[in-house]
Amino acid sequence: MGFVDVAAPSGHTPAGGVMVGSSGAGRQMVLYEDPQCPYCRRFERRCGDMLRREVAAGAVAVEYRMRCFLGPESVRADNALALAAEEGRFDQLRALLFANQPPEQTGGFRPADLLELGEGAGLTSANYTRGVRDGRYEPWVQQVEEIYQLEDPGGTPFAILDGVPVDSADIYDPEALGALIRA
Repeated sequence: MGFVDVAAPSGHTPAGGVMVGSSGAGRQMVLYEDPQCPYCRRFERRCGDMLRREVAAGAVAVEYRMRCFLGPESVRADNALALAAEEGRFDQLRALLFANQPPEQTGGFRPADLLELGEGAGLTSANYTRGVRDGRYEPWVQQVEEIYQLEDPGGTPFAILDGVPVDSADIYDPEALGALIRA
């Protein structure tokens, strides 16, 4: 997949995702999320800690492919996540975004919000601050979304474990999802 005529952030896979965990992990998961999606927030609340434990144990590596189909709030948040990935703080900011998620399409995730949440994730650099204020990667985020629409037409959260889609009944159940990862 190639990106045309837009600045792309470092710290991303060739597919535009952010890898959390070791490439030598036992299993590989691709997880599509939109930071404005209340179902993604529900997934994070129910399965986020389990998934982080499995990543830390080397059972799974997760490539997060962040979507922005829910509007400009998601675009701004994904821009901040791209900047966080460049500084190795992606998962920290991602967790804070879901913990502080405003209602869909209410104008949330303003630059001031993202700077404050970034501070909570240890993101205080001039690069992060400028990048959030000027929307540095927003064109890239929107270009990636067009590609992800084709890969994930059903919406978020959507997970693929070792090339096989995870059943929607298992995605919100930490025991079932953990068992799939450890199988």
